[in-house]
Amino acid sequence: MNFLLKSYLLILIILVSNQAIAGWVIAEVSSDKFGNKQYQTTFIQNNMIRFENEATVAIINLKTGNIILLFDEYKLYWQGSIKEFKENTLDVYEQKLNNIIITGNSSQKIAAQNLITKLREQNETVNNDSIAKFKIQIDKTTVIENIAGFNAYKYNIAIDDSLIESIWVTDSINPYRDIDIESMVSFTNELIPGDNENSIEGSPEYLNLIKEGLAVKSQEINPQGGFFTTVVTGVLETNIKDELFLPPPNFQKTQLAEIILIVETNSGKPNRNQEFNKAQKESIYD
Repeated sequence: MNFLLKSYLLILIILVSNQAIAGWVIAEVSSDKFGNKQYQTTFIQNNMIRFENEATVAIINLKTGNIILLFDEYKLYWQGSIKEFKENTLDVYEQKLNNIIITGNSSQKIAAQNLITKLREQNETVNNDSIAKFKIQIDKTTVIENIAGFNAYKYNIAIDDSLIESIWVTDSINPYRDIDIESMVSFTNELIPGDNENSIEGSPEYLNLIKEGLAVKSQEINPQGGFFTTVVTGVLETNIKDELFLPPPNFQKTQLAEIILIVETNSGKPNRNQEFNKAQKESIYD
């Protein structure tokens, strides 16, 4: 699961409650074993959330389930539901793979057709029991670390007795009170494909841990070696202007496929072999 989605799931619990809450601004940085870094700022208020990093801006309205994607460089935006986003994204991938079927060699054509079938099945499968397919164990350690000014306890998370992640949680602030866990699990499962058997973010055990306070650090083990680490660098409670959760007035609404085409045209479209290899390696939900 990529950085944006994981951060979204960690923070989204705040928004499930019907209780009115103040606005929050949370800054965080993630890094891999090579020292590559990504910076993100999250704005939360009145069941609205805005994720902002160097490349993208995503705005989610939890009340309506709508998503807004902003493309500042082109002054364009896309808006729709989670279902529409998944369908639009799938359509774009299918179009790319169909181009491979038309122009590729015989082995590429067969692989592309199989990949289309797999993506369609993945999109249509809803498996609410996926989190029950493995045993989740969360252990609180005696390790305490001061992160962003908060003392946080380290927890180790294991699946089937194999450690996969450590997470640091502070109870100094608690923005997760009065949370409807069932609603959170349901919403999370909409974002996670049905065959993702290694996802823990929608499990009751994980959500019960997060709602105890604020997760200020996570360290996910990379099967290829090293860690993927996310650390909160600052938390601010403040009032946020409503305009921040809307498309700027000078942005034009357009289709997701059109935006992707514009981005590819300006960045230099990869050749057919590069496109095919990328489609094979990347999940449409990652």
